[in-house]
Amino acid sequence: MNRPLCFIDTETTGLDPAIAEVIEVAITRREPDGQESHYYTLVAPERIEDASPKALELNGYNNDPSRWENAPSLKEVGPTILAFLEGGILVGHNVSFDERMLAENLKRAEVAGRIPYHKIDTVTLVYEHLFAQGLEWASLDAVRRFLGWSTTGAHTAQQDVADTVRLFDLLWRSGTPSISKG
Repeated sequence: MNRPLCFIDTETTGLDPAIAEVIEVAITRREPDGQESHYYTLVAPERIEDASPKALELNGYNNDPSRWENAPSLKEVGPTILAFLEGGILVGHNVSFDERMLAENLKRAEVAGRIPYHKIDTVTLVYEHLFAQGLEWASLDAVRRFLGWSTTGAHTAQQDVADTVRLFDLLWRSGTPSISKG
């Protein structure tokens, strides 16, 4: 590929981009020559009272909300996120969710700029390659279990983006891979 791949994962306070906030972002940017750079940040929620309790439980916010006390606002880190994504192709597991959530949150924070619109969704790769081998559900957790990968750190942006990179590398243009679990 002659454009950078920008693997992205966000953790949010819910599922509705009109209400929910992005509270964690991880990006691995892979240049065409294979060099990788990483970006990670927590993002301070501004309206935690609107958050879904289930989302906060799932992404670990409830375990230690003090981690977010000194986190920057999306207005502060938004320009850096956009610069990191610039010119790239977004890659993610259900990448449209991350793209919509981030776009709506950046708009609310009045951060100017565009998120790349070219996307590769690893969910599609999972359907193409793993369902034929017996996987029945395309969630990243189901994929981890199916492939025998650890679930330690699941639902943190850093671990989810690392596993998305790993999944992409396993499945991208691989034909029908013979999956060695573990």
